[in-house]
Amino acid sequence: MHSGKLHIKVCGLARLDELHRLEAMGVDFAGMIFYPKSPRCILPHQQAAHTRSYQGNIQKVGVFVNASYDEILQVVNAYGLQMVQLHGEESPAFCHELRKQGLKIIKVFPVSGEGFPDTRPYEASCDYFLFDTASQQKGGTGKRFDWQLLHAYQGSVPFFLSGGIGPEHAHEILSLQHPQLYAVDINSRFETAPGIKDFERIKQFICQLNIVSEV
Repeated sequence: MHSGKLHIKVCGLARLDELHRLEAMGVDFAGMIFYPKSPRCILPHQQAAHTRSYQGNIQKVGVFVNASYDEILQVVNAYGLQMVQLHGEESPAFCHELRKQGLKIIKVFPVSGEGFPDTRPYEASCDYFLFDTASQQKGGTGKRFDWQLLHAYQGSVPFFLSGGIGPEHAHEILSLQHPQLYAVDINSRFETAPGIKDFERIKQFICQLNIVSEV
């Protein structure tokens, strides 16, 4: 496991005033979706001032699907984001240009039973990869892919594990021995409705992973 600590990212956050609550529980990253087709999409400038004013320890991640360079930077500035997660067909050059703006880049690769994606063209332009279950709706499906496929990844870029992770998977996640596993990304299995997070379930999951001794 990368660097000895498994980090937590909560994605699909709709109530952005809950960042402080997530921070108190030991969450490291909060994902905010700016993809209009997602049921968890944040409307333009919705709660932007409040989110921009948050100066805590959680890294704010904007999730985009084939958005333009200018559109992404506009949202980054409005919400004070530190990271960008690219969930579409963005090129390595596109990732590189965003990274030049001082942003950390997470590039998403969908994983299916047809084989592991080729990440090598992106290694020089991204800070992290995220492996998610392949689907038409670009995440949030609640479905897992076969984690045994992770053994095919031999790259040097640390990755987030995503796709249908639920509270019952804590033990299995801890048993994964991949040296580049950096974080787990949780979303739909920790909600009462799209974007409405179940904080008790998140708290229990973090406790099970032993990320923090007390939350």
